[in-house]
Amino acid sequence: MRLRGRPLRYVLVGGWNTGFGVGFFTALYLFSGTTLGYITVLTVAQIVAVLQSHLTQRTLVWRSHAPYLPELLRFSTIFAVTFGANLVLLGVCVAALHTPVLVTQWSLTLLLLLPAYLVQRSWAFRAAPLALPDAVVVVAGERA
Repeated sequence: MRLRGRPLRYVLVGGWNTGFGVGFFTALYLFSGTTLGYITVLTVAQIVAVLQSHLTQRTLVWRSHAPYLPELLRFSTIFAVTFGANLVLLGVCVAALHTPVLVTQWSLTLLLLLPAYLVQRSWAFRAAPLALPDAVVVVAGERA
């Protein structure tokens, strides 16, 4: 398989974004994790990483010119779902399985990359929002 165009840009920019996000989480955890706790650190790191990732993906990968806020909302929704999964899995692994926070978070980051790409490609950065079919309303006694 040869990567070209958008898939190549996604891998390169995604590598940067992943490194930034993991690096930011790691630095924040090492400097304030004992004070804030890993859940708060994950939450702050997620917000910063999503904003940075949206900017780089919008401009460098998808080259989108769609209205900014609706696209950011779709993009953020994807990451809210992955954040929820990440939060639950990180909590279970650290609290119940006693795995190290940083190693667990790095592993979860890798695990969630492919699903995030697939949803971004088909929903967050599409050219036009998916149109919902018009509802057909039939009022009693009238023909549709």
